[in-house]
Amino acid sequence: MFPKIPNIPKWGFVSGRISALEANFLPREFFMGIIAQECIDDIIPHLQETFLGDYLTPGTVWEDFSTLADRCFHDMVISIRNDCPSTIPADIFLLQSDYLNLKNAFSGAATFAFPMGTLGHEKLSAIAHGDFADLPGSVTEAGGFGEGEIYEVFPGVIDIFLDGAYLRHLLSLAQELESEMIRTYINDKVLASIVIILWRAVKQGIQTKRYEQYLLPLGDFTSVITELTGIQNPETWQAAIGGVIGDLFAESIELEMDDQISGFELRATNHLTRIARDGKSQTAGPERVFSFLSGFFVEMQNLKLVVTGRLNRIDQSLLKQRLKDCYV
Repeated sequence: MFPKIPNIPKWGFVSGRISALEANFLPREFFMGIIAQECIDDIIPHLQETFLGDYLTPGTVWEDFSTLADRCFHDMVISIRNDCPSTIPADIFLLQSDYLNLKNAFSGAATFAFPMGTLGHEKLSAIAHGDFADLPGSVTEAGGFGEGEIYEVFPGVIDIFLDGAYLRHLLSLAQELESEMIRTYINDKVLASIVIILWRAVKQGIQTKRYEQYLLPLGDFTSVITELTGIQNPETWQAAIGGVIGDLFAESIELEMDDQISGFELRATNHLTRIARDGKSQTAGPERVFSFLSGFFVEMQNLKLVVTGRLNRIDQSLLKQRLKDCYV
């Protein structure tokens, strides 16, 4: 998909470590095997040899499995981050928990449920107490943000506001790296996220013009948001979305009503995985790190899907349909 990605020697150590770690990635057949297990106790031996093996201590409460998987992912990102010449490839994968913690901080919470990323406890606590000096620029750039205004805006639209800030932050980090592959990945991820946010709003009967006010500005995607929020019938959105994401949207709109958004999310995730795989060809560099973390994230998501799915007796055929394409 992309021209040959140049190698950058200073990334050699962390890239060598990644080469070794990638040997432990799980193929699709592994997840199919988990889905086929009828007894939850039969799943444990299969998980011992995965990245999650060290987290499954005696007495593990299965209901906490998603939390264990999230912690495993977070720990890996932090570990890889410590070996990188630039933290940006890892920071991209820490942002989601940062912004979930920010939501708690704006509500005045004293504790934060999600693993700490680029925002530590001290900064989050300060924000919770009304000190906004350490807010990311992506938050303060929002159209609805202003001195004193934040308390009026947030009760009804905090999710929209922080969604916009999160997507802005992703775009900013991708721009700093100056990597065509990573920039393409993030651009498509942001566009897919915009579609999902607005599509859910329409299905819930929410006026999307509110989203235009608080999601913006979003660089090149500002015009897309403006156009989509002016069209209340999603069936005519494809032209405004455009490109590969528009094509995936067109496929998804043909699904059963209840499956449309989840079907689009799955298609978009698989598309992003295909982009990320291009980084595997790089011997050393930020793309190599980014690709690995992208694949690792998908693996943890698949593990959460199949294990919690079997715990909750979700139909096996449905789990197979929802399984994301593996990195390997």
